[in-house]
Amino acid sequence: MKLVVGASAGGHANELQILLRHAQDAWPAQPAAYVTTMAIAASGFEAGGCPVHVVGECDRRKPLQAVAVLGRTLWLAWRERPDVVVTTGSMPLALFCIWSKLLGAKVVWIDSVAQIEALSVSGRLMRRVADLCLAQWPAVAARYPGVEYAGEVL
Repeated sequence: MKLVVGASAGGHANELQILLRHAQDAWPAQPAAYVTTMAIAASGFEAGGCPVHVVGECDRRKPLQAVAVLGRTLWLAWRERPDVVVTTGSMPLALFCIWSKLLGAKVVWIDSVAQIEALSVSGRLMRRVADLCLAQWPAVAARYPGVEYAGEVL
């Protein structure tokens, strides 16, 4: 099984690194590659000894950047062909997950612990795409069909 994990720079990457560190023995496979949005976040994943891919940042207010990230995430999903993607999110990772899903991958989306009242915009999209969509607050999970609560990463 080829596992690819990813997160945006900042809090998303911190959450994923904590999850990787503390649940290390529970993973069915070790990550084969990491995906992030900024080179500064790549250094936190390089300790894993696997390739780290930087796809760039984008959001709904930056359509030109989104087009560039759309292309990079398609290329990366095609190149890596993951069996499973686990991510703590953001829009660039949602794009990578969608491409990976279209290529046959299973997707686990973990919405940020910072989302205390509602899923993120990306999380609302991904709850319809992901095979498993997790919120880190029970009240948030209860608001959305198909979203589960299994605890907090932090």
